[in-house]
Amino acid sequence: MKISVHQESIIKERKGSNSLIYTKRAEWSVTRYLSDSGWNSSGKDQKPEPLCGSFIHPSVAKWERAREILEGIQSGDRIEIRKVRREIVWDDYSCLEEKIVNYIKSDDREFAFTGDPMDIPSVLEFLKEETGFKPTPTFVEKGRMILDPEATSHLLRALMFMLRADSPLLNKDERGLPEITVYDDPLITYSHAYYTFDDEGVKTERKELIGNGEVLNYLGTLYTGSPGNGRGMYPQPDFFNAVLKPGDWKFRELMEESRNAFVVLGATRSEIVKKKCEDKA
Repeated sequence: MKISVHQESIIKERKGSNSLIYTKRAEWSVTRYLSDSGWNSSGKDQKPEPLCGSFIHPSVAKWERAREILEGIQSGDRIEIRKVRREIVWDDYSCLEEKIVNYIKSDDREFAFTGDPMDIPSVLEFLKEETGFKPTPTFVEKGRMILDPEATSHLLRALMFMLRADSPLLNKDERGLPEITVYDDPLITYSHAYYTFDDEGVKTERKELIGNGEVLNYLGTLYTGSPGNGRGMYPQPDFFNAVLKPGDWKFRELMEESRNAFVVLGATRSEIVKKKCEDKA
């Protein structure tokens, strides 16, 4: 099979009081074959299951107006309207996906979405809203935390890293997880990580990874098992959109139930820390 990716961007960037609009292009392609030992540069074509289908996002119809749209926008530090074309070809079959992905940066805040670039001004207005958040440095070994959506996303990213089929850090008989339900959903149409098929040609679908605190599935590829999450030139398991199923409790209820808890608003960095106990003579 051969996979090719073509990206064409129109970018408006502000430098001081001046703005510059320019274009940028990038593309790559690779021919590869799946064998018992993984992906190789030679072999026999094998189509996967479930096999991908072609899809063109409605936003592609606005591509011809991209420069006009950028010329009419007066705010923002950097705005990129990117047309993405992905294609996978076998001897007797092919899949094509086209979409518009928009990237906006304004006053150190960033947002990206798949869809109509005419919606960019609304995103800029959203990014201008004052958060009213002033961070307070606090150092604790452990404690009860209430996380806002941004901080929760860092936790979800760490969980996804633990659920890769090629090197899982959580087992299906794992005990001690909170009673949460977590999905990977590539089909959130407005997400910048919206994919109708992965880089192995597998049709994507929402995959439940954790259900009520129990590990049910993994981020996998055709080679590692549980396919549908292959990403990259030589695909590795990865997530598209981590989704945490919402609970029934309101914020006030959480506060009342969690006395002396820390409320975490926002996050800039997170990491997985594993402690080891060692006996010392």
